[in-house]
Amino acid sequence: MHIEKLSLYIITFNEEKRLRKTLESTKNLVDEIIIVDSGSTDKTEEIAREYGAKFIFHKWDNVGYQVKFAEDQCTYRWVLRLDADEVVSPELFDEIAKIKISANKDAYIIPRGEVYPGMKHANKWVNHYKEIRLYNRDAWSNSGRFEHDDVIKVRPDATYGKCKNFIDHYSFLSIHHVIEKSNNYSDLIAKRAFVQKKNYSPWRMVFAGTLEFLKYYILGRFFLLGWWGFIHCVNLSYLRFSKFAKFYELQHTDDE
Repeated sequence: MHIEKLSLYIITFNEEKRLRKTLESTKNLVDEIIIVDSGSTDKTEEIAREYGAKFIFHKWDNVGYQVKFAEDQCTYRWVLRLDADEVVSPELFDEIAKIKISANKDAYIIPRGEVYPGMKHANKWVNHYKEIRLYNRDAWSNSGRFEHDDVIKVRPDATYGKCKNFIDHYSFLSIHHVIEKSNNYSDLIAKRAFVQKKNYSPWRMVFAGTLEFLKYYILGRFFLLGWWGFIHCVNLSYLRFSKFAKFYELQHTDDE
């Protein structure tokens, strides 16, 4: 099938340092840019409008609701979803351009790899995320679930394929930013688990962090990224520990 028009949608909050690179990487690839912002006070809107984006304010509730709202603002049925710190690699640009000419699936999983200072592109041998990011909304759609940004089938016979090339994920601004982001995220996932009435053993605080580190540093091959890989895995292990520690805290402070 031929994809006549493609919408790009992004959610933002104070992303002036990274948004331009993201939008530059999709120039001449997408036909519409939708940016849903939750109240930026920097130059995010200025940069967005520079690239012809439709800039929409929407009060933040949680990531699941925000990305679903952004998807719903798109004009075209085929959409590409990116975060403001994600860049379409030149190789992925060419691959998506070919898919637009002759798509044979309803959706495409795109791998996403971490890029740290001194790196030009993601290392394909290091563990990476694989998510549906390019899709036809007649067959697939964002779930809109609380604190989830997954894309799910809306038609039983919906198909999907896989892209070979990467989204480069420039998540790193500073270690301070990484720790702050991790702390905020562990708050959210601990609260989500508590609301869902999960029953985690306190012993998970003891082992979860160490196992998480080994999972990514050794099995996920983050050691190939040198010291940045080590820093990344320590942060992931702390995030894992924080989730269970904060869940324990909620269990024992809820009635106070």
